[in-house]
Amino acid sequence: MKSANTTEGSKKGEASATKALTVRINPWWLSAFLVVVIAVLVFLWRPWDAAPAAGDRTIRVSGSATVMAEPDKYVFVPRYKFQNADKAAGLAELTAHSEAVVAGLKKAGVADKDIKTDVNGHRNYYRYDNTKRLHVYMLRVTATVQTRKSAQKVQDYLVTTNPSGSVTPRVEFSTAKRKELESKGRLEATKEARAKAEQQAEALGFRIGKVKNVEDSDFDYGYPVPYTADMKRLDGATEHSSTSLTVQPGENELSYSVRVTYYIK
Repeated sequence: MKSANTTEGSKKGEASATKALTVRINPWWLSAFLVVVIAVLVFLWRPWDAAPAAGDRTIRVSGSATVMAEPDKYVFVPRYKFQNADKAAGLAELTAHSEAVVAGLKKAGVADKDIKTDVNGHRNYYRYDNTKRLHVYMLRVTATVQTRKSAQKVQDYLVTTNPSGSVTPRVEFSTAKRKELESKGRLEATKEARAKAEQQAEALGFRIGKVKNVEDSDFDYGYPVPYTADMKRLDGATEHSSTSLTVQPGENELSYSVRVTYYIK
């Protein structure tokens, strides 16, 4: 009897052990775990991202240049103010002065095509003894010359015409000069970009191939601040003076940059 009980107990123990072992290696849990591991590996591997071909490898470099030059375009914009209680008299005074200034500019060497006039008129109401009204008109003349010598001659004349404010010219590059500087800046910036690419190629052990594309930046033009011996003229403090100062434009700078993409080997 004892032997039979012992045998039955052993069988129950073996069954229990077998059942516990089956739970630890449940194939469903194991399959789920393997699926997760494979999914993570595939995501990290990213087989859908095709490896770049040797001919698709590129390097992108930039180059910049700053070119300095004296501007060759001088733009004068003197203004004249007229006010009169009589509208017709005010307009007649403005017209006579405009014709005189234009004639003087032509005599100073300014071409007819380089002279423009603009009249801005408005009725300005304010009282003198509660009865008087004045018509106010502004005449603006624009004159352009291409050399410093011509600019000096024009300025010497304009200060005698009783302008409102300064007659110091605005200096800038003419279209021809701007294109010349653009070409020079582009060449220098491109050379710098090539030098950078070759330096990186030597350091990293690859060779520079053909150019894939080039991106030009916009040119950056600044206007130099006009220089005079007496800076008070810039704010009109000597607006009625008949003394003309020396035109000294200085140099203006043109900044340019380029981005070049090269194939690498």
